[in-house]
Amino acid sequence: MTPEIPHMTVPLTSLTNGTERELPVTPIISAHVSWIIGYVSYVLSILLGVVGIFTNTVNISVYWKMGLSETTNISFFALSIFDLLISLCTVMVKITFNPPVSVMRLPSGAPVSELGMGANFMLYACLTCSAWMTAVLSVERCICISMPLKVKEIVTPKRTTFAIVTMVVYQLVFTSFLFLYPGPPYTVVSLRRSLYLNCSFSFPCLILFFVVLVSTAVLVAKLKENLEWREKTAKRSNKTPGGSKGMKAARSVAAICTIFIICFTPNTLLHVLSLVFNNFGIYDPYLGSLKRNLHRFGGLLQVLSSAVNIVVYYRISTKYREDCNALFCGQRVEKS
Repeated sequence: MTPEIPHMTVPLTSLTNGTERELPVTPIISAHVSWIIGYVSYVLSILLGVVGIFTNTVNISVYWKMGLSETTNISFFALSIFDLLISLCTVMVKITFNPPVSVMRLPSGAPVSELGMGANFMLYACLTCSAWMTAVLSVERCICISMPLKVKEIVTPKRTTFAIVTMVVYQLVFTSFLFLYPGPPYTVVSLRRSLYLNCSFSFPCLILFFVVLVSTAVLVAKLKENLEWREKTAKRSNKTPGGSKGMKAARSVAAICTIFIICFTPNTLLHVLSLVFNNFGIYDPYLGSLKRNLHRFGGLLQVLSSAVNIVVYYRISTKYREDCNALFCGQRVEKS
């Protein structure tokens, strides 16, 4: 979600016959193609943001109805709140960063685009919180499958709630730093503000991405092992293999984590490339256009990740499906 920066043709100097002449550097992606990509990304981001606002409002309502006595419900409820905020911030950023809204003025005289930059800071914080919650869910399910008899002692509703509150406070502190120093205009990038952004978003998301990646691999392996054991047991007893409540929760978490990994991979790779190659930045005259457009694609996938979780909840969780139908359709699905 990088602020839009115009394409540049930067002159370089070349020595020919003892005299210097300027050689223009053409961006790897032309201004026309970049405009098309930006427009498509703009429209799709707003549409996905609106869809995310609706789907996560449904998720929050259903999980509130289901109750927050279980750690998994608490985590899914918190994840839905953060995904709702991601969708809201995305819509606000896209609207306020682009004309005609961006050129308007607030009553204070500041451009409306500064509201978009503020929403961008909040978007970074919510994306990090969403990554935190995904990591918490994946690690919790790994513990549940690996140590089913001890999981209730290790992972409790109080500890889960404490972890969520701690994470939110951490993000609020660094987001406050981003707003307070050096103040408006927020489009100005300073070394200290970059440090705050790295501490609150870049480095935590990078670490959490690999935590989710590893824990999801372990979770999928355990699910496969458990499924094979159930099939063998069912064959011996001539019964159809069933799925316990814990296994269904594990499959839900594995699906959510898989969506997270797919949608966060592009921006994670971009961040790693930026750390390895210093010239791979948005201001580079040649590669800058490529990175800006890859950021647009990565941001689009992150909004998509926040909007589609409802499909996983509804298809896998019988309890979610029953309560969702009862809440919004006025009927309850009959248990088979």
